[in-house]
Formats: sequence, structure tokens, C-alpha cells
Amino acid sequence: MVSIINADMSDGPKPASATKPYSRHAAIARMAPVLAMAFILAHFLRSAPAVIAPNLRAELDLTPGQLSSLPAAIFLGAALMQLPVGVFLDRFGPRRTMAGLFSLAAIGALVFAAAQGVTGLAIGLFLIGCGAAPVFMGVIVLLSRWIPRDQLATGTAISISIGGTGMLLSASPFAAAVELYGWRASLFAVGGFTLMVAAALLVMVRDRPEDAPGQASGETLYETILGLRHVLRDRRIYSFAAVTAVAVGTLVTIRNLWIGPYLNDVFDLDIVARGNVIFVVSVAWLISALLYGPLDRWFDTRRGVVTGGTLLFAAMTAFLALNTSSSVLIVTILLSAFALFAAMASPIFAHARSLFPDSHSGRVFTAINLCTWSGVFVMQMGTGAILDAFPVDELGRSPAIAYRTMFGALAVALMLALVVYRRVEDLPPSAERD
Repeated sequence: MVSIINADMSDGPKPASATKPYSRHAAIARMAPVLAMAFILAHFLRSAPAVIAPNLRAELDLTPGQLSSLPAAIFLGAALMQLPVGVFLDRFGPRRTMAGLFSLAAIGALVFAAAQGVTGLAIGLFLIGCGAAPVFMGVIVLLSRWIPRDQLATGTAISISIGGTGMLLSASPFAAAVELYGWRASLFAVGGFTLMVAAALLVMVRDRPEDAPGQASGETLYETILGLRHVLRDRRIYSFAAVTAVAVGTLVTIRNLWIGPYLNDVFDLDIVARGNVIFVVSVAWLISALLYGPLDRWFDTRRGVVTGGTLLFAAMTAFLALNTSSSVLIVTILLSAFALFAAMASPIFAHARSLFPDSHSGRVFTAINLCTWSGVFVMQMGTGAILDAFPVDELGRSPAIAYRTMFGALAVALMLALVVYRRVEDLPPSAERD
């Protein structure tokens, strides 16, 4: 989003519109704020349940398994929408796709805020997952059309870091709002604002530069759907999907689900203290997103960056599994180090983008993301099952050994996913430079 503002816009003809000369700069400046806000809200809505999870558990008397099913509903919705979103992005463009579906996220937030039981909460989160599904993929498709191919990882990384501001807002600021107004009133306000952003997407976003070649794919909707079949037959999709499913799944499972209960159960932190730790961890993740961005160009390899990052990420997850300290400072450092190596989405999707044609980019990205969000759903349900295997105390808190077992299982999963990913060939950024 904002990253595309820095792209070189000096080349190419400047056709005139009916009212004034066409300007890439003006179009980008108009799109960037609303895309940024949509990305921020998508992150916020996915992350907020982690802060209020102990509150929901106490208010509704939820078990760990029931608690894990709530945010898992977000990613079930996101997974089910990925293939349709891929078709919509390639056939109808990001503007209409993002605006139409993001309104569902707004409705989901309102349903969640009004819910009186676990079913209502799950329905609200499911709608959030469906509605937020096109935001990340839509932004990547827009970036792939507005910036040079070899800079896609950097552009994606900066966009992710901007969107990650939502993770920050869902930590200490959201915790403070919940303390003052309650979680229901706070989420009602967020839902209303999300609906306004959905309308702004329809008005402000432009699908591609007007002077870009190949503005229309020439495919009918039926042909676009058939093209999805060819994408899904490519085995490379599943190698990318394995590493994104486990890497993103590990981050999201901890950051968006278990970090709040973990800090509450093992370290006895209240909501504000949990929010403060989560805020620090989220800042580390934002730094991670920015650091990963240029690494593929610095080292002239995408597969190598993903490999090294996954190894370090797995190591940090293993350290959390081995940690027996009761120090809040030590666990904050470990969780921050965990997050510092977690933001590998930008080099992964840049690697995938380098191997497939532009006309199929929406379907490629969402096919990978289908497996990603499906993996997140499975990992959240699986980690809930791990915690359910250990007895809780009279306050419903899980023991430290339950969380350590969960971290250990995630570390092993990361290593297995890396083996699958390494089967894909590498295309260095230098091979795509003009």
C-alpha cells in the first residue's frame, strides 16, 4: 500500500481521463490510506480475541477446546473463501472483491459483540474470517500490478508491517478500551468503522494503472474458474502451502489465540499486563516484517531466506517449549524473539509470484492461502486438543507443561514443513530485474 508510493512512476505514457490528466501518483495516494486501514482492521479483528480470551472463558465458562474453536472459526471462514476470492480477484478485480466481502467482516464484528453464547461468538468470527479473506491477497495482487516484480517482497513486507498495526491496536489499546467500556461496546464501535472502510474501498481503489498493458484478461468467469483447476494441479502450490500453513499457523495460533491464556494461566497476568506483553510481541513481529522484505534482494535468493527464517523460527519455538522460568521478563523476551523471525509471508509469496504468470496471480495466491488458513484452523483445533489433554485447576487454568508441550509440537511441525518447501526451485530476484 504505502510501499507502492515509493515505486518509480516516471516511465510510461500518461493518458488523459475525461476530467483531468491521469496520474499514478494521485491514484496511489488515494488508494494507500484506505488499503492500509482495511489491512489494519483485518489484523485487528483476527487478533483481538487473544486479549479477551480469558474474559470470554470466565464469562461463558468455556473449556480450552471451546476457546480454541472460536478464533479457529475465523480461519475456517477464511479458508472456505480463498478459492472463490482467487476467482473474483482475477475476474472482477481487487476493488469490487475487497469492498464487497469486507462488509461481511463488519457484520461479523457486530454479531460477535452482540452474541450471548458460544454459537453466536463463533458465527461472528466466521463472518469476520470470510469478510477479511480478500484483504491480504487483494493487496498483494495490487502490489504485483503497481511495482516492479523484483521489489514485490519488499512491498509486501512494508504492507504487512502497516497492516500489523492492527495487532498493536488489539493489544494494550484494546485492553484499555475493554477496561473502560467493556469488550462488547468496543467491538460494536470497531464493527461500525469497518463498515465505513468497506464502502471507502469501493470508492477509492483502482485495480491497475491505466497505462499498464493487458488490463483485461479476456477470460470469461467460466474460463477463470477452469483456470483455477490448472493452478491446483501444480504440485509447487502445495510445497508453498506447507510452509505458509505451518509458519503462519504457528504465529497466529500463539499470537491470536494462546498468548493471552498462556500469560494468564502460567504467569497470572491481568488483562492490562497481558496487553502490554502482547504489544511488545506485536512490535517485534512488525520489525520482523520490515526486516524480511529486502533480504531476498540482498542475498539474491528467496528460498534461502525462507529456509533460514524457518530454522530460526523453529528454534525460538523450541526455546519456549524448554522454558521453565516464571519470570515475566524472560518469557517476554522469548515471545518477542519468537515473533522476530515469524513474518516470512513476504518472501514466500514473492517466491510463488516469481514462478507463475500475472494472469493467474490471484488464483495462485489464494490457492496457497486456502491451505494456509486451513492449516491455521487445524493447528488451532489441534493445540486446543493438546491443552485439553491436561487437567485444569479450579479456575480453569491449564498447567505450564500443557503449553510447553504445545510449543514443542509446533517446533516439530515447522521443521517438517521446511522439508516439503525445499523441493521448490529458486528464482533469484536478479533474474527478474530489467
